[in-house]
Amino acid sequence: MIETPFLERRFELDGGELLVRFFSPFRAPGGEFQCHYSIGWPERDVRRRVCGLDGLQALMLAMRLVHSELVESDAYKAGRLTWCDQTDLDLPPIWGVGPLYDPPPQP
Repeated sequence: MIETPFLERRFELDGGELLVRFFSPFRAPGGEFQCHYSIGWPERDVRRRVCGLDGLQALMLAMRLVHSELVESDAYKAGRLTWCDQTDLDLPPIWGVGPLYDPPPQP
């Protein structure tokens, strides 16, 4: 795996920053695509990976998981974690739902 971040976002946390990094998706030996990510909490660095059918799906799923982890954190719930001074972290919390994904009505 390449250890150079593909994308990163800096959130505000307690007057400092919380750095989230996404690494380039790649095809793993088993054939699935993986996307690694890290969340640089002050007390620990969380590193995880997500699998998808292709690189785009793996990246989208990684972004959704990061969003979930952040909004479930005590820091976010206490209003201490923001992005651009707003509580909307501007990550894809609902990709994969909505009219684009609804099946067409049956005749």
